[in-house]
Amino acid sequence: MERTIIAAVLALVLAAHPAAAQEGKKKKAEPAGPAGPFGLPTLAQVKEKCSPTAEQAPKLEAVYADAAKNEGDIRKRAKEAESDRQSLEKFLTMGRIEVVNKVKEILDDGQDMTYDGLVAAVEAAKTKKK
Repeated sequence: MERTIIAAVLALVLAAHPAAAQEGKKKKAEPAGPAGPFGLPTLAQVKEKCSPTAEQAPKLEAVYADAAKNEGDIRKRAKEAESDRQSLEKFLTMGRIEVVNKVKEILDDGQDMTYDGLVAAVEAAKTKKK
């Protein structure tokens, strides 16, 4: 008789455990607004805030298109190679730095500072959500 009571209590505890675990889990944080490749500001945000000239706009579009492709390639290669998270983050950071440098080469000094502000705002929004 004691064994059946213990078994029943054990069954109830095990059955209730997954439900309790689901309640305790945090929901995944939603992205802090749209983000471009490598977690940078979107091309639309850059165009809106930095007001690129007619000569600068197509260059920015090309850099952002290339960056989106490169980010996808990096993530795909990391997944295929079963790389650890730290290695992936290292390569994503290198890609991010490359894109920031290319964008700054295209923009003039005033636009450059505005872009820095956009990058900082996106980064602050990401850390705030964590």
